[in-house]
Amino acid sequence: MNRIILFLFFIVSLSSYGQKYSLSSIQKNENGVTISLEEKQIEISFLKDNIIHVRTYPAGQEQKPSLIVNDKVFAAQDIKCRSLQNKIILKSAKVEATYDILQDRVLFTDVQNSDTILVEGGNHFSEVDDLGEKAYTVSQTFILKPDEAIYGLGQYQDGVYNYRGHKELLVHANREIANPVIVSTSNYVLFWDNYSCSTFEDTPDGATFTSEIGDGVNYYLVVGKDMKDAMSGYCELTGNSPMLPKSAFGFWMSKERYKTFDELQDVVRTYRMRNIPLDNIVQDWQYWGENLDSWNGMVFNPVTHPNPQKVIEDLHKKYHVKLTLSVWPGFGKSTKIYQEMDSANVLYDVPTWAGYKVADIYAPTAQKIFWNHLYQGLYTKGVDSWWLDATEPAYKDGLYPEKQTQWSKKAGKTFIGSAARYLNTYSYVLTKMMYENLRKQSDNRASVLTRSAFAGQQRFGTSIWSGDIYASWDVLKKQLVAGLNICMTGIPYWTTDIGGFRVRSRENSGEGTGEIGTEIHRNISSCDGGYAKGLKDSAYLELYTRWFQYGALSPIFRAHGTEVPREIWHFGEPGSLFYDIQVEMIHLRYSLLSYIYSEAWKVTSKGSAMMRGTVVDFSDDRKTFDDGSSYMFGDALMIHPITRPMYYNREGAISDVNTLELIYLPQHSGTYWFDLHSNRCYEGGQEIKYDAPLEKLPIFVKAGSIVPRNKVVQYVAQDDGSEIILSVYAGKDAEFLFYEDDNETYAYERGGYSAIQMKWDNKHQTFTLFAPIGKMPPKLENRKFKIQIFTPLESGHVSVIEKDIIYNNKTMKLKF
Repeated sequence: MNRIILFLFFIVSLSSYGQKYSLSSIQKNENGVTISLEEKQIEISFLKDNIIHVRTYPAGQEQKPSLIVNDKVFAAQDIKCRSLQNKIILKSAKVEATYDILQDRVLFTDVQNSDTILVEGGNHFSEVDDLGEKAYTVSQTFILKPDEAIYGLGQYQDGVYNYRGHKELLVHANREIANPVIVSTSNYVLFWDNYSCSTFEDTPDGATFTSEIGDGVNYYLVVGKDMKDAMSGYCELTGNSPMLPKSAFGFWMSKERYKTFDELQDVVRTYRMRNIPLDNIVQDWQYWGENLDSWNGMVFNPVTHPNPQKVIEDLHKKYHVKLTLSVWPGFGKSTKIYQEMDSANVLYDVPTWAGYKVADIYAPTAQKIFWNHLYQGLYTKGVDSWWLDATEPAYKDGLYPEKQTQWSKKAGKTFIGSAARYLNTYSYVLTKMMYENLRKQSDNRASVLTRSAFAGQQRFGTSIWSGDIYASWDVLKKQLVAGLNICMTGIPYWTTDIGGFRVRSRENSGEGTGEIGTEIHRNISSCDGGYAKGLKDSAYLELYTRWFQYGALSPIFRAHGTEVPREIWHFGEPGSLFYDIQVEMIHLRYSLLSYIYSEAWKVTSKGSAMMRGTVVDFSDDRKTFDDGSSYMFGDALMIHPITRPMYYNREGAISDVNTLELIYLPQHSGTYWFDLHSNRCYEGGQEIKYDAPLEKLPIFVKAGSIVPRNKVVQYVAQDDGSEIILSVYAGKDAEFLFYEDDNETYAYERGGYSAIQMKWDNKHQTFTLFAPIGKMPPKLENRKFKIQIFTPLESGHVSVIEKDIIYNNKTMKLKF
């Protein structure tokens, strides 16, 4: 039962900052209070004891419902309210929210230690006309702590990691994703619930969100005991990600584009012939035909892509590979779907680079037409997963945020309001429609790759990538922090075009060196690719190899691009360096699938981020605050991609080869970091010089970790779980939940999974495997595990003890 105790019903007049405010009333509403002033209203609601919703708006302004969060699904909270010296105080078990009447601001405090979490600064409203509706330009400033670091805001190509002292334009473009969420080292997440063109700017006076169109200030604050806990709470607020099919964590082969089914099948056949693991093949655009008027007709061209149902069946049965298919939100004039959309008046009259017209996907009629054509023309042919491309949506000049925004606003009015008001939500609405329709068709899991995202989109089975980036070392380096920031805002499954989408061509007509950051094109991914020789250029081959290593330890492992082929045999043959390194990285990825899939379960069940900045795990170590050069991949592995040339640059071979890389190892309670490639370990809290020749990606394992390794298979379903190595990295207690299910369906939502809890007791040197939990019968009755115990020695070396056991699905404890 909701328990809000009110002691305050009075009218008071006072002056603040030279302006007179009149407090009219304080009224109880569900889980909070509404404070009415003469000029505005403030609503403070507790959705949970650590999640607070604050809205401040001009008096009388109607508040539209959130597209992202439904406050009503949260249970009533036990909140106490009292007044004290011109303050209204709401208190849960974890957070105290105080509205200071004199200073006209809300202050949030940790109940346990009385520490200040966050303080509002000023807010501002300026009335604007929103296609005939009264609306406001709104802003809210927050006063951050001097030593606080903040991350998130989406995916941008300017190389910013910690946003203290920075400004960002929060709009979508081809290579930018706006997600107005900040994640703080003060252990909170703040979601600015506004969809219009916005900016975030942090200055010495405070951190300010400003949005062009809104009904008022609208934000959610999620407080955690640490950064992980706050991020988990944010996912609870906006929705956890469902499990993707396990095949989504295998290798994806893609390019722009396979011009025929014969070409696509030959690629799959060659991977199988060479015994190189592969789970996903991607058919990019124009399988519908090359005439622009036939754009995205949601049919296969019978000349280039005949008999799609038979071809896809062969992919499944002969090669055990899944097909991902490109679909766009716009349509060419000669297509049936265009004609039906046009008749229903649900197309935007905005020019696009390829002549198609974009659907008003906010309209139920447009959604119905879109799905019906996709279902009849594509889904019934057996397509496994979907690539919703250009979901900003792309009009003209989509590479540049300011120009993309100008064209998007020209759409005028959508079914639910102005395009300017709902600017950043097109992808959210489209993927929501796709997910809901896919769920109605079968129990098979949805998997949707798309180019834009917004808060809450993670709950629709989506993955994202960083757009049409150009090849350069500068771009590769900037992908690291772009990916970390978007993943830390609750969008867990992310990837890049390995090697850059464009390689030979140059974005700025031949000028520049491939570096980012001119004022004219702020945030563009690169000024050029410029590797004119393509795969004959050793400088590009080195770049591609390092990018491939990074991609193999990203949430989604996908090779894609244009201008040069990406299939592995174009880089050499067995025994050649560039070929062998790619095979080795694919094998490493597949050997870690048990670990990766178990980490995916944490994403679903706990709101974890598979890929995250080291600061999330080690925020007590201030040296992690600005270090975006390494990241955690799950709870155990720290990855340090190489983002500089060691052997070749654009001018040719580097004469003074230096393979030593400076890597900072965060300080933590387990002290040590283990080198995955050798029997070496290092103490945390120091920068080391690590030898990283081309064939080596620096990977470190945190002491106090358990990492399962499985046999390398050709596709994920081939692994029967019979050969598992459990590697325990000692020095601290460790635990791991080894998760399995049927890999394909939503049976796990009904308890259809099997999970084995494993624990290492470092003091007593014991390893315990508990009986499985879950309703799915264990895959094997008597299972062989090889257990390895890696123990750090003071010399920096590592001792290794191995033991083979038979696990019969009952709790067993082993002494080492």
